[in-house]
Amino acid sequence: MTQTNRNYLNSGSFNEPILHGLTEVEFVKDILTTEAFDPRLQQPLEGFETRILKRHLRKVIIDYTLKFKDSTRNYIGLYRESDQRLGHTFSVMKTLRSNGFGQESNLRVPSPVLYIPPLSFLMMEQAEGQPLREMFESRMDSGPYVKGAARWLAKLHNSNIGLDGEFSRDDEIEASRRYARAGSWLLPTLKSDIQSISNQLIDAQKTLPLHARKPIHGDYHPRNIIVSHDLTTVIDFEEARMGDPAFDVGYFVAQTKMTHGLGDATFEAVEAFIQEYQENQPSIDPDLTQRAAVFEAQTYLQRIYHTYYLLALRPDFDLISNWLNECEGCIRKAQSSRLETGKH
Repeated sequence: MTQTNRNYLNSGSFNEPILHGLTEVEFVKDILTTEAFDPRLQQPLEGFETRILKRHLRKVIIDYTLKFKDSTRNYIGLYRESDQRLGHTFSVMKTLRSNGFGQESNLRVPSPVLYIPPLSFLMMEQAEGQPLREMFESRMDSGPYVKGAARWLAKLHNSNIGLDGEFSRDDEIEASRRYARAGSWLLPTLKSDIQSISNQLIDAQKTLPLHARKPIHGDYHPRNIIVSHDLTTVIDFEEARMGDPAFDVGYFVAQTKMTHGLGDATFEAVEAFIQEYQENQPSIDPDLTQRAAVFEAQTYLQRIYHTYYLLALRPDFDLISNWLNECEGCIRKAQSSRLETGKH
């Protein structure tokens, strides 16, 4: 049997003995004998390839290709050091798969294979297609795929699924304060601007209409949305919980703009996403524009926090200024929307 290990990334602060074991063929042979795998796969493993796709903070993403006599199957493994979020992810995926997001639907999540708590390891089937982010970058017509992403999100928000954890208004406001504190400390020349914007954002959050908590993804951006012809599969449920559905909408819009620029193609994609999302709601939500704009504004501060505080990348002040300008624009939009809603 052939075995190929490919590790193109340098070792970090991970538990390398465990990580090495997770990429060995004997480990895969052991888990193939468990009840987690489809019994139809209980045939000799004839080929095995593994490679580490990405190391990010404390998480490692591993690609597995398993070759049997009559088939080849692809799986994704997630290893996260000393963290309970993979257990949460496994639970969310199982819940969604059994509530309309399985193989019978073209709006789905990957099938979770197994979770091994002592190893902080989760394995799932590989999603079919490519990330929506790559569709944007290829400059192909992303319209149908963007609409699929909107329908997937609307389906989640309209479901009666209950998830562990809840993000309350107080949690949302505290998150904004945390992002602003880090930004002010890291970027002293922009401290007054960041604090002013943060104060406006928090004031806007305090005046938002309260909305029933619904299941939300929590990290809904084009890299976590895998698309192919007439199929949308969503991954990465570490931040999934109960919250305001407008969070996912505003977050997606901000992340798409920050990653793919502020050109016409991006705005058209964002508009198509919002329109498709609204058309898949059972009734008109008059407060959606206001709430989504506030969460979009917060996401710009969150991206500054994540990129320059957590990842410690060298600050790009022109880019940061653009993000802060977008943040202010969203707050003004939310204020205007609130006034318009109040007239009716």
